[in-house]
Parts: sequence; C-alpha cells; structure tokens
Amino acid sequence: MSAGEGARRRIEAAHRYGAIYGGGLASHHPMAIAALDAMGASDGELGRFEAQYLPQLEPLRPAVVVIQPGDEAAHLGSPRAFPEWVVYFDAAIAQEGVEPVLRRWVDRLLPAVAAGAFHGAIRTAFALESEAPGEMSHALAYWASAYEPLPVAAEPSGTLSADDVLARLSKDPAYAGKRPSGNGINSRAMVAARAPGFGALVASLDPDQLALDGIARALLRAYAASGDFTLLHCVTGTHAFRLLGPFASDSGAALVDFWAAVVAIYLGAGAPSTEGWGLKGADTLDWPEIHARAVKCEDEHDIKLAYSCWREWQHRGDDLYRRAASARVA
Repeated sequence: MSAGEGARRRIEAAHRYGAIYGGGLASHHPMAIAALDAMGASDGELGRFEAQYLPQLEPLRPAVVVIQPGDEAAHLGSPRAFPEWVVYFDAAIAQEGVEPVLRRWVDRLLPAVAAGAFHGAIRTAFALESEAPGEMSHALAYWASAYEPLPVAAEPSGTLSADDVLARLSKDPAYAGKRPSGNGINSRAMVAARAPGFGALVASLDPDQLALDGIARALLRAYAASGDFTLLHCVTGTHAFRLLGPFASDSGAALVDFWAAVVAIYLGAGAPSTEGWGLKGADTLDWPEIHARAVKCEDEHDIKLAYSCWREWQHRGDDLYRRAASARVA
C-alpha cells in the first residue's frame, strides 16, 4: 500500500519535527496520516487532524556530529542522536536504496523490537507501506535512537501455546495485576525482563507454536478481554512485525525476539485478563462504518488501532479484529 500523494506530502513536510515530544512521547503523525489516508480520509480530514496534532510536536534539531560507518554502536539507544541518525540513514538510502538498508537494519534492530513501546518498529513498518519520501530515514532513526534490547531472548523449549502462556500468567498471583515499577510501557517491560524467571517464561512456549499467527491471536484476545492500553500497542506491533519480519535474515530468530518482547510487555502491563470481553464500545460496526468513524477520531491510537485491525483482519480473517476496532471507534 502506498499512501496518496497528498498524504505523502504531509508526512514529508512534517519531517521538520523530531520523533519525540513532551519529554518522551513518540510522534504518531506519519502513522496516523498514512492510516487515515488508507481508510478514506479526505484532504480536509487530514488537515483537521494535523491542525490539532502538529502544534504539540517539537522542531527537529540540527545534527551536530556525523555517525561514521563502523561507529554506529556508539550512538544506538541515544535519543539525542536522532538528528544524526536521520542524516546517516538519508545517506545510506541514497547510496544503496531502501531495501538493502532495511534488510541490514531490521536484523540489527529487532533485538530491540519493543523499544519505545514498539513505536520504532511500527513507524518503520508504516514507512514501508506509505512510501513517503524521507520517512524511512526518520523511522529507522527513531528506532535506532530508542534502541534498548531485552536482556534475555530465550529459545522456546516448552509445551504451551502463546494463548496458554498469557492465560497462565494472567491467573498467576505473582504477576496478575502487578505492574512492575517504571514510568512508561518500555521501562516497565525492561524491569519485567530483568526479573529472575523471565527467561523460563519465554522458553515455556512450545517451539512448534513459535508462529506469528498464534502470537497475534493471543495478543488480540488479551486486548479484547482487557482493553488494556499497553496491549493495544501489542496489536499494532504485531501488524508492524508482520510487515518487517520478511526482511530479517533469520525468521526464527526474529520471532524469538518478538515473542520475548511480547512476554515482557504483557508482564509490564500487569498480566491482564485474557478471557471474556473488556472493551466498552459496541462491537457491531462493519468496516465501512469503522473507517468512517476512525477518520473523524482525534486520538491517534484510535486511528492506528482501527487501521492495523483492518489490515490484520484482511490477512488473518479473524472477526475479533473487526469487533475490537468497532469497540474502539464507537
């Protein structure tokens, strides 16, 4: 999917802003514009969204140093280096093209797929879809500057499905309802991943169940059961991983990274319920009505979830995606 010309121009024009604002919040502008455009938003509706969203963003600072090839590791995980990473990726893509750069950097960045609450991977996936000029550089720059790999990515060696792992955690008094300390989704996930026993939880998955469809189903059910805001990011993160996974040189290792991130994020959310229905809105809207409501939403998370659910429903055919999107925009 390529965004329309007007949407691509808006995304490109907003590159005058940085990727972070308000002390650590990730800009959702390029993802929201691409999603709105795909769901049929008019130019006026795109403009309305920008009018309320862009004023909160912060100008992109000039780059002050040069990230030299071979010296990238020194700048990974440095939010202050975002402008330098933009220059770096602009030059790399101009020389090599998008696909070779993306293949090389997906391998390097996937151990930190949860960085920024999946937003680095999500923005990169949306850049791939929208094809907006310069957006891939900004997306990879954000992911690189937010880079924080999990301390453990244990290989699955157990007997459980992804559904089973999350369900057991949701009923375990050691985890259920107990959010780790931290001031955000990513910081709580990192605390969870550093706790004793985290590797065993990741490894409890049956290696034959290490498949994106199964992980996606478990996350969707947990989100629908809880309405948890953290798990919303897991649903949109699943969409991102489906788009980026084919660029990894080792699909199995990439899935292990993603699964470990899912367990960490889920524990960071306090292992919410995986059973029943916890969303408040009506789940009866069909996709045309969901799109019609989504393009009028002001909350970028509503927009992004509706879009990702639509795309994942197209891919997987699970009607729970429609029901979850309906409830969110209703």
